[in-house]
Amino acid sequence: MNGQYSTGLSTPTTASLDDLGPVGTMLREHGRAKLSGLLRISGSPGGTVFLRDGLVVAASTPASPGPESLLLRSGRVSEEAWNLAFTAGAPSGHLAAELVAQSAIGTAGLEVVCLSAIFDAVFAMELFGVETCEPETTGPHGLLPPLPVLPGITTDRLVRDLSRRMAMTAAWQEIGVYPQCRPVAIRPLPESSLQVEKIRQDVLLKCNGRRTPRDIAFVLGQGLYVVMQEIASLAEAGLLEPSLPGAPKKVSAEDPTKPPGLPQRRRGTSKVGKALPQRPDRPTIEPRIPPDLTVRPEENPET
Repeated sequence: MNGQYSTGLSTPTTASLDDLGPVGTMLREHGRAKLSGLLRISGSPGGTVFLRDGLVVAASTPASPGPESLLLRSGRVSEEAWNLAFTAGAPSGHLAAELVAQSAIGTAGLEVVCLSAIFDAVFAMELFGVETCEPETTGPHGLLPPLPVLPGITTDRLVRDLSRRMAMTAAWQEIGVYPQCRPVAIRPLPESSLQVEKIRQDVLLKCNGRRTPRDIAFVLGQGLYVVMQEIASLAEAGLLEPSLPGAPKKVSAEDPTKPPGLPQRRRGTSKVGKALPQRPDRPTIEPRIPPDLTVRPEENPET
């Protein structure tokens, strides 16, 4: 962000950051228990968190792009370079080393992308709703995804970031930005801003009234949180409408991969509510968007 646009969000209060949702509670519990294995989270659509000795080394969900999508769709790594590295390194668990060895991407850049994917996946699972969480112990030598972050991230760090993101998301809903919204651009960015606001411009161009934030995230190879952040900023700047007139403005547990209008779960049927303490209502906070991990494109993403 360069300060030209702002959503006016204030910094979340200490109370809001201490308000753990289901995913945060599960992460903290199993992190402190030093779990080496998986957390299989069922929800809409749910996902999987991989832990080693209580540290999170990977997380995946259909609700947000993983490392492969972030690398390829953002233009960070070419498809040819990815295929070569995957063939040579994935079977032996050395995909990251092969990508760096082939100069497809630097070590630091790859770590940023993989970290971003973990934070975003955890956020997306919480945002779309959780039903149950089943821990599965595999031991410290259990099979991991192709691009883990080793030795891993502490669950306390993940939980703090998750609480901050959820507090921001609660404020964005007040201006109509929520997971199932379908924003539509109404004005272009000023020409003077096009170069310094490339990601914002890319997001704006994809806001056609048909795509959700998740759709845009996958098309551009950007994190779901980053895309929602940009949509909120563009909405306040008057460059887009968060939703078409008459669209619902509440977060639902509907699977984002399915068309709208399908039957949804009733509130209160989640088993999580019986096992976890109830969350207090989130305070109303004025919108401001903080800095965040962003995958910077090096070339135009695919349409």
